[in-house]
Amino acid sequence: MIDPSVKDFTLPMAAIEPLPNFRPRVLVTLIGFLCLIGLLFMPAGHSQAAVIVLDPGHGGNDSGTGRSSEFPEKQFTLALAQKIASQLAARHQVELTRTADIQMAPADRAAVANHLRADLMISLHTAVAPFCTDRSVAVYYHYDERLSLPSGNSIQGNPAELDANRPVWAKLQDRHQHRSQYLAATLKQALENSATFDSVTVSGVPLVTLMGADLPAVLVEVGCIHPVGASNPQTLKQQLNGYADSIANAIEMALPGLLQ
Repeated sequence: MIDPSVKDFTLPMAAIEPLPNFRPRVLVTLIGFLCLIGLLFMPAGHSQAAVIVLDPGHGGNDSGTGRSSEFPEKQFTLALAQKIASQLAARHQVELTRTADIQMAPADRAAVANHLRADLMISLHTAVAPFCTDRSVAVYYHYDERLSLPSGNSIQGNPAELDANRPVWAKLQDRHQHRSQYLAATLKQALENSATFDSVTVSGVPLVTLMGADLPAVLVEVGCIHPVGASNPQTLKQQLNGYADSIANAIEMALPGLLQ
């Protein structure tokens, strides 16, 4: 119910007329000045906002390495992806291909990134003891040498025939190979500079998970996760935090070159 004691308040027309000395050029100058101030106080080192897809490897019935352990690879990849996402979420849109212990087909992982029109995709894997001995990281981009070697060079079949027999989705990553190689090389440099890992390597190999990605994409395998050490929550937390920080910073370094 409207209170009858409250009367409508109407500004006199003179009060809402534009100021006689105020000109559009003054408004433009003021806006430009405010934008300049914003640029001066903008935090340095942050790249342009991007859509980033993190793919925790394995899941569900596919445990990955260490499947007989209490701490299989699928558990580490999800935890690592979540920590990396938390580092990047304030500046970027970060999506995970899976957020629970579910099984996914390789093509479905790339399809998530394609659907989101992501700027890059990183599939995460971990080496679990006793299958590793040091703090190493391997970065892979999709490359199928069967499709580039001349016929008769230690492979069977004609490369043109092999390419023609591939489904369309399996050829999507081919056109992004140069940018994926750039992404892999930049991640390598950044991870080496982080001093978190003892060695960092880059290789091109056939990767079913990445071949259907219509965007720059790489697979990163970090190690070494020791199940014995992982039984100590504090030890595991420190290790994953160190890996996540290094990978998140490496992604930030790679983004400007991909988004330009």
